[in-house]
Amino acid sequence: MSERVGVAGWGVFVPGFASLADWLATRPSAAHMKPEGTLVPLRERRRASLLSRAFADAFADVVAKSGLDPSQVATVFGSALGEASTMIGLLDQMWQEQTALSPMKFATSVHNTASGMISIATGNRGFTTSLGADYDTPAMGLLEGIGIVQREGRPVIVCCGDEGPPGDLVPGDNGWSLVCAAVALCPLDGARRDRPQLSSLEMASATLPPAPTSPSLGRNPNVGLLDLVVALERGSEGVVRLDRGAGRGYSVRVHSERA
Repeated sequence: MSERVGVAGWGVFVPGFASLADWLATRPSAAHMKPEGTLVPLRERRRASLLSRAFADAFADVVAKSGLDPSQVATVFGSALGEASTMIGLLDQMWQEQTALSPMKFATSVHNTASGMISIATGNRGFTTSLGADYDTPAMGLLEGIGIVQREGRPVIVCCGDEGPPGDLVPGDNGWSLVCAAVALCPLDGARRDRPQLSSLEMASATLPPAPTSPSLGRNPNVGLLDLVVALERGSEGVVRLDRGAGRGYSVRVHSERA
């Protein structure tokens, strides 16, 4: 079994930019300050959080670029805090306002909200999972995704993101801004020859620098997956660290040569 997997495509949602190319070229768009989540039907979209809509936009981006069938592909969703803003809002409503809680709000406060919402929207009855590992969330998401490809020989989309945290949970300058990034992985025998490959995770030192970001974006626990997506977009080859010093130091190696 090869230690490598193919990369079928990648996608992002970065507030204020229409695409990854626009973000890299610093071409902001006032029309894209918030995620739209148009992958999700309007009724469910209306009650979706910013994070869930960002997941939907990044997922739609990577599906469009990879050509994978969203009703069949396995999915891994990673988030350090998940729907913490919604959950803390419900707790405030319960303990401070002492009012009845909305069942629909509760349904969208769980960590796997985006996983369920996107699976239903795409009619996907296949494997999906949600995980959180603090600043190692991108690494653990990729570890899960690479394992699925190598064990089962089928493609998987790994999508990681976090919205800005509630101030009473992550106070002051320790907070971050919203970002969501996604990578589609596939077996080598199904990979296009013009697409890169990834090795299994390792603890090697980075040879590719992190993408230039604002300090707020750079503090997002999932910025490491954005760094990987940028390396893939640029056609770079080398080692990408999947956190920026706050995690355990997991990295992944990008190969441009074809097997």
